Amino acid sequence: MSGREWSAYQLVDSERELRVSEHRFYVDQAKTRLLSQFANIEAEADQAESEHWERSGQSFDPDWHDPGDLADAARDHGLEFYQLLSEMHDRTRLSVVAGMYHHWDKTFRRFLVREFRWPKLVIGDNTRRALWKLDSAKLEKLLEAIGLDLSALACYPRIDAMRLVVNVFKHGEGKSLDDLQLRYPEFLRASSHGWNLFDDTDMEVSDVHVDDFAASIELFWRELPATVKFDEANLNVPDDFAKAWNKDLEAQKVSRFVKQHDI
Repeated sequence: MSGREWSAYQLVDSERELRVSEHRFYVDQAKTRLLSQFANIEAEADQAESEHWERSGQSFDPDWHDPGDLADAARDHGLEFYQLLSEMHDRTRLSVVAGMYHHWDKTFRRFLVREFRWPKLVIGDNTRRALWKLDSAKLEKLLEAIGLDLSALACYPRIDAMRLVVNVFKHGEGKSLDDLQLRYPEFLRASSHGWNLFDDTDMEVSDVHVDDFAASIELFWRELPATVKFDEANLNVPDDFAKAWNKDLEAQKVSRFVKQHDI
């Protein structure tokens, strides 16, 4: 390579503000249309208990029924109703976090695919697809090679935690749960810490965590440098991306040969 210096991308202010605006819209609407529906589940459980008691009274026969048993059944119904709504609240909250993370990840990768055409990092179908397929560690290595160290951003720890939370929510037990336990144990129920045994049901995400995650995405778009520069002579990219780049380069050579010889 010639050692030419390239700008890896250009993030203009208007696009930066657009990303922040659409992110805020998602968060605000998710809270209003989804999470707010669980604001009064205690009262709803009490109502469910009362309605169960009233229905039981309609068929009450003092010769056959014990009022205490009916009261216990009504109370159990209310507790079950509350438990099911609480679990639904937890899943809805995690779904909101997953949607937030996946939209950020896809938006950022789409931005990179578009911008990486100019410094000839994305030169064809193989490099474009490779950029989409790289896991988070390999993507970070690629970005570090072009001068962007994501781990140095203030938002990074919370975005990293969000990635692990979303993976555990989607896949259950596995490496992400192990990493979450090691790096961010605050997302595992305190009651399980004493046993040091965890599974995905021990993961706990609160409304405060949702706000923290949302703030980290906005901070990412605020922190992301407008551009970074790299020297193509010292570019050390992940093997998967290098192989894809070489495939695209070879395909371009074949295409030029075909055109030159009118094949």
